[in-house]
Amino acid sequence: MLESPPNQAAGLMDFAVPQTPKLLAMVSHGDEQAELPLLLRVCAALVGFGYTVTVLDGSVLETTDNPGLEQLLNFTFTQSTGTEAPSWSILPAGLGLQSLAAAHRHGGPGLGDCGSFFPLESVVIIYANAHSLTPLIKGSQIRPLLAMSAAKTSLLTTYLALKRLLLKAKVEPTIVNMVDPSKPAQAHSTTPTSLSDCAKYFLNYDVFPIHITAPMGDERPSPSIERLALGLLENAMSLETGWAYAPPQQNRQSFSSLAASGRH
Repeated sequence: MLESPPNQAAGLMDFAVPQTPKLLAMVSHGDEQAELPLLLRVCAALVGFGYTVTVLDGSVLETTDNPGLEQLLNFTFTQSTGTEAPSWSILPAGLGLQSLAAAHRHGGPGLGDCGSFFPLESVVIIYANAHSLTPLIKGSQIRPLLAMSAAKTSLLTTYLALKRLLLKAKVEPTIVNMVDPSKPAQAHSTTPTSLSDCAKYFLNYDVFPIHITAPMGDERPSPSIERLALGLLENAMSLETGWAYAPPQQNRQSFSSLAASGRH
């Protein structure tokens, strides 16, 4: 049997730890004209940085014909982890996120234990409403992305999401005001100003939104969106890989029983 070469490089290799997947989050609160264009550009920016990106869409339920996170958790579906160029994909995750939250409440694996289901050196983004996100990221370092616009209902839904994240999840979001260049400047200042006033008065919280011009068509991510993506990575949660190393059948029984008990 060959022995390891006695040199400094060989010694340093013992300390090398593979880069674990990173978790980000984005809040879905009904303002699709702000949320979806921003989410798509953030994904494109991350791919441009060399990451493989998976979006776990909590607004879509998994089915047999359209498997997603629930099937990954029960080892009945495998996400492709090929070695081709970095890309991004969307997986339905409504049921899987519910199962993870329920299992974790009963001492089972949580979202932070799911690293083995995703490629190393990748980014996972949860896209879900504040209610679904709360038990998954509670008390973490994640700063979920909360986008707003000049849409009529955006102020109310953004405020309600902000309130839940601050009071229930104990996390501070990254608030982005999506500016539509085709509308008067006054239309873009009213909503963030009103949100700041409400947050200060009712929550004693200071809001400092990031103003980003809404992307048009298929244009590539702007420098401001690229900076935003890097900022989100600075507060990402590392996904550990220990859970999936246990025998699959053991994992399946443990996870399913814990998740089922949590739903009653």
